[in-house]
Amino acid sequence: MTIRGSGVGGFAKGKAFVAIDRGQRNPYEDIPPGSVLVARTVFLADSVMINFNNVVAMVLEDEDLTGHADLLARGLGIPAIVGIKGCLANIFNGDRILIRNLDVIVNPDLATLEEFDRLRRESDPQLSLDLR
Repeated sequence: MTIRGSGVGGFAKGKAFVAIDRGQRNPYEDIPPGSVLVARTVFLADSVMINFNNVVAMVLEDEDLTGHADLLARGLGIPAIVGIKGCLANIFNGDRILIRNLDVIVNPDLATLEEFDRLRRESDPQLSLDLR
């Protein structure tokens, strides 16, 4: 499944961490390394609760009317795809997520993974430097 959104594009690959506020202390607790944060929205005030060292991208259901997600993503150098209606109902913890520019690809097949890796290498020559 591929969905197009808006926001801060880029390339990222990781497993979904779906953060839903159910009244617990911190819905962003225990984000594993290499996660794509999936949430309704992210405000600047939320950023103190999120370990962004473990987040490679954000996928947000609501439009970023305040600009907070855009500001966070640009500052962190990660993609933030916003306006993905239904993402909280259709993306589950552990789903494999690819972010390619402004597209969100959920549980891609092998051919899509290979195409993603090729496009990512072509877009960033630094990824293929041999530093030995």
